[in-house]
Amino acid sequence: MIIKILEYLGLRPKKPLTKRSELIEFIHRNASFVSQVVLLTYVKARAGTQYPKLFENREYLKSIEIARSNIYSACVADLIFYIINEHCFKDIKGKKIHFILAKMVDEVFAFAKYDEKVVEEFNKMKKRCKEQIKTLNIEKIDHKLFKMSSDTFFRWAPMAEEFKKDDEEIIRNSILFRWIEVRRELRSRIEPGLIFS
Repeated sequence: MIIKILEYLGLRPKKPLTKRSELIEFIHRNASFVSQVVLLTYVKARAGTQYPKLFENREYLKSIEIARSNIYSACVADLIFYIINEHCFKDIKGKKIHFILAKMVDEVFAFAKYDEKVVEEFNKMKKRCKEQIKTLNIEKIDHKLFKMSSDTFFRWAPMAEEFKKDDEEIIRNSILFRWIEVRRELRSRIEPGLIFS
């Protein structure tokens, strides 16, 4: 426990990602963190002093959970696509990329099922994530942009459309900036030769 606290505070370097299971956990934890933090930060900033009242409204809480599940799926898709194409491509060249991408989605959602409290939407979320991966793969979208999660956040943020239009740049930048630290940490920790050997 003390080691994890020291790692979190940056007082001790985090151990390298050398196993597939460690990479899967990294993907889930970061997709979950990014999706939750950007969503709740935006809702809180937009609602201002009315923020506590929103959390007394069951319908609004449901809309937040729906938004989060959609954003989480897109975050998983973006992060997996980025990892494979940016860090692991040369280590898995002999294998079929689309098969590995889909398999990693299965593994992330299998791991997430044991970690998340709300699991009723998991099959829909996993299916949506695989469709997003397929879109990223077919359209060859620049994975460095994390565009899928940005588009999904903008679409599903539970706020009035006129507010979202005014806030589009803020919404998109808030999620893109969150990915910077994730990418930096990934670069310093990932050992693709060991993960995909």
